[in-house]
Amino acid sequence: MSTSFTLSKKESQSKVYVTECPLASDVSKRPHSIITNHHFNYGVDIFVSTLLYENTLSSLSLFNGQSAKNWQYYHATVPLGAFFKDEFLNNYIKKRNCLVLSLGDIDSEDVYCIYQGKLRLSLSKESYERVGLQGKQSQFSKSRYNVQLDLRQPNFLPGNKTFDRFLKATQLSPLQNPVQFLIYIFSSSASQDPLPPIPQFFNSTAYPQKFKVYNIQDQVQVPPLFPRTSSVRLQSTSYSTVSAKDKDAYQKEVHSEGLSHILEWVALLNLESNIVMSKNLNNNNSLSTYSVFSDDDQTSVKLTRISFEGFLTSDNIYEIFKTLVSVIPQDEFIIISVHGFEDAPVSWGSAEHGFLVGGENDYTIIITNSAKSKNILSFEVVGSNDTHC
Repeated sequence: MSTSFTLSKKESQSKVYVTECPLASDVSKRPHSIITNHHFNYGVDIFVSTLLYENTLSSLSLFNGQSAKNWQYYHATVPLGAFFKDEFLNNYIKKRNCLVLSLGDIDSEDVYCIYQGKLRLSLSKESYERVGLQGKQSQFSKSRYNVQLDLRQPNFLPGNKTFDRFLKATQLSPLQNPVQFLIYIFSSSASQDPLPPIPQFFNSTAYPQKFKVYNIQDQVQVPPLFPRTSSVRLQSTSYSTVSAKDKDAYQKEVHSEGLSHILEWVALLNLESNIVMSKNLNNNNSLSTYSVFSDDDQTSVKLTRISFEGFLTSDNIYEIFKTLVSVIPQDEFIIISVHGFEDAPVSWGSAEHGFLVGGENDYTIIITNSAKSKNILSFEVVGSNDTHC
């Protein structure tokens, strides 16, 4: 089941897309497709029971920091054309997965990215007119244009008109100007031969992902991690009849509020707010009216937080997801919150992404394991200047 709701009246065009379902084996469906189609991620936060971490996860390279050292990315300041020299283009972009993102303000600067063999340029109107490439006007701004090229086309080589026109454009201002890039090279096949490191092609600095794991000091109050379908039964009175339409609208409103409550709890957990800690259970909080529990259901658990930060691929996060699904014990839950780059030209798939008042393109997946099945509750947060696929 999928649904959506608005974040708030203030940001009326920002939405949250929600999926509730048993864990599917079909990798083309959610939640698998949420992860694999979200290319540019700067961080992931995982919350598990401390018991699960100490008994199982701490012995795995994914969750003790060893994998983070191997998930190396690079930082380089070069012109865009540096990525289209023959050896780099053929060996790193056409044959392997090369993830590239320029660091800039997407509202006021030209921003570039490469993912799955595709190049996306988000250009100001002035830059677009200067370089002379064919593209489309942004859905969100008349003063911005998007250009996309498939770099893995067999004929995208020197001598091809499209290639030569593009290479000429990279030699013109502003595309000729050096900009800061994040670069991640990874192979989809373990059998591929290793290639020379990136620094051989241009001056760059290598970084491992930042990794941190620690136990949250206080026990955490955990609400029921499934949305309530109804809190009060609507019944007809002697003077008024409740229509089926009104009943349906009411159920949807209660359901949406239940989803909002869970998402708000996850946000407060990410902030490690005292509001969701057990020590706050009986305190009168004059600064917030939020309450974890809306009934007598009260659960408190000891949680461990595992964090990665840097430049993470969808492959990295999917490996984390699959491992966690394979080890989750019955009657436990795991939370994965992924944070996307706010100034990336794309969000999910090739969907155009912008910032304006908020560049949200984050998602959270909650995994629960009941006696009958493993279930998923996912939230995709989409900003007002974003499209969703």
